[in-house]
Amino acid sequence: MRRAIVIAQSHSRNGITTLAQAGVELRARGVEVVESHLETGHKALRKRIKQAVKSGAEIVVTIGGDGTQTIAASALAHSKCVLGVVPAGTGNSFAESLGISTPQAAFDAIAYGRIDRVDVGVVNGQRFANFATIGLASVIGEETPRWLKHAIGPIAYGVAAIKPLFSHKPFEISVRWKKNRLKLKTQQAIVVSGRMYGHTPVTPESRLNDGMLTFFATQRTHPVDVAKTYVAFLTDTQTRIPGAHYFRAKKLTISTSRKALVAVDGAAACHTPATFSVEPRALMVFLPGALPGTE
Repeated sequence: MRRAIVIAQSHSRNGITTLAQAGVELRARGVEVVESHLETGHKALRKRIKQAVKSGAEIVVTIGGDGTQTIAASALAHSKCVLGVVPAGTGNSFAESLGISTPQAAFDAIAYGRIDRVDVGVVNGQRFANFATIGLASVIGEETPRWLKHAIGPIAYGVAAIKPLFSHKPFEISVRWKKNRLKLKTQQAIVVSGRMYGHTPVTPESRLNDGMLTFFATQRTHPVDVAKTYVAFLTDTQTRIPGAHYFRAKKLTISTSRKALVAVDGAAACHTPATFSVEPRALMVFLPGALPGTE
């Protein structure tokens, strides 16, 4: 029998209600829930997950959005503990990358699914589960009120984006990888260690466990063009945008003409300059089936 410690983030949009369901749903599927915890704030969440690892937990189930999952990935990397990801936030890109779209799918994966290893990204020494943003996207994430996310879900990012979309200034970015260099003027950049940005693979080649990062940015800096880029991600046409630049690398370094905010899985992490790398297959996770993107 699988035995799990379940930990939810109260700040997550559906964290409280999903925790109430988790014990019943997992036990109904034959999973023994040995502890359940509802934590408030990233510090308390991180401490609780680390305690679970030290206690010798076989499975840690984390309920929340991308911010919750990046804390879990950081704490569980290179441990013998398996992560069960339950999407309950405004943004659930990491869960989507694993092929998990609903809490019910997550409970099934934890009870009946298989275990595999996925990569963990690193920026300036800080681990992240799935993606990092630089520039405008990071600012939008920081300026989107929690109450608005709880009220209207992902649409909150679009509402909160209106002001920074017109006030945020473009910047020069320089990216170095291997012996290559890319310089362009942009509003933002995305670096993915996993696969998804929102509900869309950043590129068709993006993978979860091949030890590679995916970089994506465009030279479109006018607010209307930036808005069109977001629409392109919704329609999975972002790689067709004129002025789009994307590539894959094991390590890359980004510098900017002025300090730019770097956010990991939606939470502010550091500022440029930033060095990105990958810890290959560092995290054990439950999957509903084959690793997405490898079929």
